[in-house]
Amino acid sequence: MSPAILVLEDEPLLNQLYTKALQRGGYDVTQAYTMAQARQKLAAQPFDFLLVDLRLPDGIATHLLREFRDRLREQGTHVVILTAEARYRDELQEMGFEHFFEKPISLDMLLRFLGRLKR
Repeated sequence: MSPAILVLEDEPLLNQLYTKALQRGGYDVTQAYTMAQARQKLAAQPFDFLLVDLRLPDGIATHLLREFRDRLREQGTHVVILTAEARYRDELQEMGFEHFFEKPISLDMLLRFLGRLKR
């Protein structure tokens, strides 16, 4: 069974780029472009990974992560933040989210990192 990953990225081209690379890497990818969409998808099923951009059209994803923090931990979901918003790093680490990468990120590096987490 392929690991399930939710990609939360509002930029259509980036969302598609991540999705294609992850699918080639053997992941079962679900896409979301807003926190509202991600909220629905997170409530409907568990994911092995959550790939998150922080600045979204309907707010900052730190709110979503705070809301789902306990559930994500219980499900063993690995949360990986990809953003240009480095100023949120301390807040995210205080919430227990330590996998933080500043954009742009190499897709090969991302796939290698996810592969290490998967083990």
